[in-house]
Amino acid sequence: MGFGANTRVALITRGLAEMMRLGVKLGAVRDTFMGLAGLGDLVLTCTDDQSRNRRLGLALGRGRSLHDAQGDIHQVIEGVLASRAVCAVADRLGVEMPICREIFRVMHEGKPVREAVQDLMGRELKSETE
Repeated sequence: MGFGANTRVALITRGLAEMMRLGVKLGAVRDTFMGLAGLGDLVLTCTDDQSRNRRLGLALGRGRSLHDAQGDIHQVIEGVLASRAVCAVADRLGVEMPICREIFRVMHEGKPVREAVQDLMGRELKSETE
């Protein structure tokens, strides 16, 4: 979509904070998220072109529909179903997860990707560790 590396890094950093908030609320040890299973997987998913979730995001960012993008990839994209489950759990536990919420809105409610990114980047700054 033309956003730069700073936008990507901001989303990765904020995404890690979301993962940690939900995980800790579910009983996980916070430091676990700083290892391969947390930060490692997140960075790989967000930067490696072999990632099905990344390829889906790139296709959605180019204006493809969810249906068409999934058809182009020809594999299960776990983030599609996971977005529903994560939002449901976060809602039940009262955990704020704005990135997950925007992903859900793009994939399942038809929100334009550019609008979702702008809404996320325009949010009030908060501590990255809360």
